[in-house]
Amino acid sequence: MINASVQIRGRRIFYRKETLRGIKGKMDKNTQRFLDKESFLEQRLSKEALRDGIAYIPCHAESMEDIFSRYSTGDFVSLNSDFTDYVTSFMDYIPAKYPVVLQIHGSGFSEEDKKLITDTIAAEGDSELGRIIWENRHHRKVCLGMIIGTVISGILLGLIGKYLDDVPQEFFYVVFWLFADEFVRYVFIESRDYRRERIGAGRLASMKVEFVED
Repeated sequence: MINASVQIRGRRIFYRKETLRGIKGKMDKNTQRFLDKESFLEQRLSKEALRDGIAYIPCHAESMEDIFSRYSTGDFVSLNSDFTDYVTSFMDYIPAKYPVVLQIHGSGFSEEDKKLITDTIAAEGDSELGRIIWENRHHRKVCLGMIIGTVISGILLGLIGKYLDDVPQEFFYVVFWLFADEFVRYVFIESRDYRRERIGAGRLASMKVEFVED
């Protein structure tokens, strides 16, 4: 028995309401099942990456081209973006309390190659750390300006409301909330992001590198 219909592109489609209710009920069960799904990331990390309080990142590389950018020159060497993304993505899943050791598996590296790889990883980590620190200094100066602007605009609002009733206050309200919004954003959002990014860059800069002969 057909209970309802809907018209799509000039054509009327008939369907059973009971069928739609059954589909919706199945979707609701699937949604709840997805919400109840638990992660076993911690157990996998403990089994695969964590040993004696140290996190190990395994990485296979057959040659220097797997690690260094093809745009590198003899005087300036930089890491391959794929290599960097792999290491940093893996590191994101490791709790910040664990020091990190990068294990590069391969047999085609001389002692000079190993030193160059280790030094370049440390240098790029240090450069990223320096960039994050510099950006935070800039944000702190902006935050200080937001604090001063919030206080001044708040004082002006109080004075206008008390002594200058004929002066429109809407403009000062907008200015006050703009300053206050930027200040709150820095304190509760950007400062937390800065801490996370600085820890990540610091771990990369201090990460030890080991070479495993396959």
